[in-house]
Amino acid sequence: MNALSAVSSNTLYRLGLWYGVYRLIISFSLLLIFFLTFNQLKDNYSHIDVYFFTLLVYAFLGTLQLLMLRLFPTVALPRQLLLISLIDVTCFGALTFAIGGPNLHIGLLFVITIFVTNLLLSRRQALSITLASTIAVLYLQLFGSWLSASDLSNIGNSILLAFLFFVVYLTGQFAVQRFRLLENISISQSLELLQLQNINRYILEQIDMGYLAIDEEMNVVLSNPAAYNLLGIPTLLVFRPAPLQEIQPDLYQYLLQNVVNQGERFIFETMQSRYGIHIRVQKLELPQQTLTLFIMQDAQKLNQQVQQLKLAALGQLSASIAHEIRNPLASIVQANALFIDAEPEQQHMLTGMIQKQAKRIDHIIQSTLNMARNQATVPTDIALEKFLPQLIVEDLNESHQKIHVEIPNPVLISFDEAQFRQVLINLIRNALRHNSPEHPQIHVYAYQQEDYAYIDVIDFGEGISADKVHNLFNPFFTTQIDGTGLGLYLSRSFCEANQAKLSYIKLQDGTCFRVECPAIQIQ
Repeated sequence: MNALSAVSSNTLYRLGLWYGVYRLIISFSLLLIFFLTFNQLKDNYSHIDVYFFTLLVYAFLGTLQLLMLRLFPTVALPRQLLLISLIDVTCFGALTFAIGGPNLHIGLLFVITIFVTNLLLSRRQALSITLASTIAVLYLQLFGSWLSASDLSNIGNSILLAFLFFVVYLTGQFAVQRFRLLENISISQSLELLQLQNINRYILEQIDMGYLAIDEEMNVVLSNPAAYNLLGIPTLLVFRPAPLQEIQPDLYQYLLQNVVNQGERFIFETMQSRYGIHIRVQKLELPQQTLTLFIMQDAQKLNQQVQQLKLAALGQLSASIAHEIRNPLASIVQANALFIDAEPEQQHMLTGMIQKQAKRIDHIIQSTLNMARNQATVPTDIALEKFLPQLIVEDLNESHQKIHVEIPNPVLISFDEAQFRQVLINLIRNALRHNSPEHPQIHVYAYQQEDYAYIDVIDFGEGISADKVHNLFNPFFTTQIDGTGLGLYLSRSFCEANQAKLSYIKLQDGTCFRVECPAIQIQ
């Protein structure tokens, strides 16, 4: 197995090819240097014939092996690379023997060979080449010294060079490990990127909205089948990038005649398609270019969806009004039934009750319409320590004994008074309805923490099951047979209109609905 197992065969082949070119240059350069310096340096060679013959063989084999790599790149590539390294060590060893001992230039060639083998060969093969290089400079030096009966003064240099070989081998192995790690990271990132691209492509192919992106030269760089279907472009062209002029000339002409800006919307019609197309423009600023993205929908289908939303909103508004006026209307009916047989003083009281509840109905209808029309609220400063007791007396008097109000310190908030009243009435009535018979009262607790005021409405009932919590504030969701499911929905809508937040909190022994809103600092 190759030392850089993560590296592709193609990359390994290119490295081997470049090393082959390097060997060829070195061999012919050494021959040229030999001929140019022969007369001056011929006395420096211990075995000049061996040196010259080795250079000729090295140049010939280098040329032959480079041709083999070039002509047969896939034939036993690891064996070819191993053979190249063995020939290098053999030839450099012969050159070292021929000049009578280690030489700086030949030693450098050994070092380069050992380092390159770490890149091209397996760890075991690279170690073998390192050992062979050590033998070439050490044992051959001993043999040469014995053969020539000279002193062993060069043995120290040979040992030092052999030590250097092992240092280079270890350094090369460390570098290979780093290269392998980086290669694995690169491959992993490439696979993740490819996976994301496949997911994006799948999503684009499945959605009904059309997406078409063009560059500054009006060439299509991104599209999906929905866009081609809306624009009437043949399916055969879906996966073939092409100039916009070629695949949709009508849109091309429209863009030439009209400048489209960020966020612009327009209706586009073409003879190629039976659809009227609603197009939204999105500019995409990329590092090297600017793309224009067209987000397309069938205009007729979009209009149908808008009408359905309007009808749903109308039905929701009607149901919410009916829900909110049910309680005051019941009070009016009850007061009217008692009016005939009542004493004059009682009739006066009942008349006042009817007027008050009628006024409340008018406020409910007006508030609901304001919410539906997205009209601005009319916030006023509300002191909770005064407002809450007054609310219970005026609107919840029949149940005042079942409501415990606690306000440790004065709290001042800004809220539309009529809407805040409706929110609290809804929450308190819900708490009274779900409270446990074992607890005679529910708790309304108002307090301030830092810059926010909190109003907690707490009952001690069984609470709300976990599978229903996520539907609490959805319109028409209710756990009561006679409920409409709009109380909490409207309460949250009123809170959001006043920059407040309504949330549900599960307690260990009960349920809490909390209104959180900015507090006004009391001077």
